[in-house]
Amino acid sequence: MHEALRLAGELRPLRDPVLIAAFAGFTDPSGAAVATVRYLQEHWHAAPLASIDPDQFYDFTVQRPAIRYVEHERILDWPENVFSVASPPGADRDFVLLAGIEPHLRWRTFLAAVEEVLRETGSTMSVTLGAQSSAVPHTRPLPVTLSSRDEDFERIFGMRAPLSRYQGPTGIVGVLNLQTRARGWKNASLWALLPHYLSSGPNPSAAVSLIRLIDRGFGTDTPTAELEEHARAYQEQVRIGLEASPDVERHVLELEEQYDAQHPLLAAPGASSSDAPTAGADLDLPSAPDLLDDLDEFLRGQRGS
Repeated sequence: MHEALRLAGELRPLRDPVLIAAFAGFTDPSGAAVATVRYLQEHWHAAPLASIDPDQFYDFTVQRPAIRYVEHERILDWPENVFSVASPPGADRDFVLLAGIEPHLRWRTFLAAVEEVLRETGSTMSVTLGAQSSAVPHTRPLPVTLSSRDEDFERIFGMRAPLSRYQGPTGIVGVLNLQTRARGWKNASLWALLPHYLSSGPNPSAAVSLIRLIDRGFGTDTPTAELEEHARAYQEQVRIGLEASPDVERHVLELEEQYDAQHPLLAAPGASSSDAPTAGADLDLPSAPDLLDDLDEFLRGQRGS
């Protein structure tokens, strides 16, 4: 067993398992993708499986541990990478769920620990989640894009995976995908596109879009009423912020016009975030002006209170 793994359950072969993973950091700066996996862990009643000891992978002056109070006791929380296993109703397979934080150090050692869990559970398919800023309005279902070299995922998710020619810095998700692909395992990434003018904290609408697509692909039926309620409250905060920022409000109207022209059915009454378009790479929307500090600051203040 890998020295960095801390077992919470039995590592054993599962039913044709799929890894669903997200890491806060380079590929998920807002935390929306990690929040999605944690939501699945809770609502799929996932059982703890293992965790990765953080000591050799983090600079604690950068990613500091946090103190919280629980029943008048001070609890110390270290950076976590937690595996759990779920068998949600509607699916004919198991899922290994990993919610974590991109490590600062020893990536190859870190990924060796992840691969150990995959080998022991028999998982040869993975789906990583990410979230990135784009020129999309917060008032519409947030698009999701698919990145994969395996055509099976186009069939699973019912969407196209454009060929990526990206070259440049990558995150732990990119390295994980390349290493598992080199072993002959199948992998894909789902990316939620976030409104570029909202960067404060996880966007619940992104989690709704990602979960709906996961449900569609794997036959699960995840309850999202709670998440939808959070999304409505979040949009109300944004609406109040826009009233004090007419420049941003005008920009959002422009984004809505562009979005509705390309997705007229989603602009119709009754459309919901479960109808999010799955061809975000085809959106041809204007680039972002630098208008956004006041709205971002407002939303931070709202969360703080």
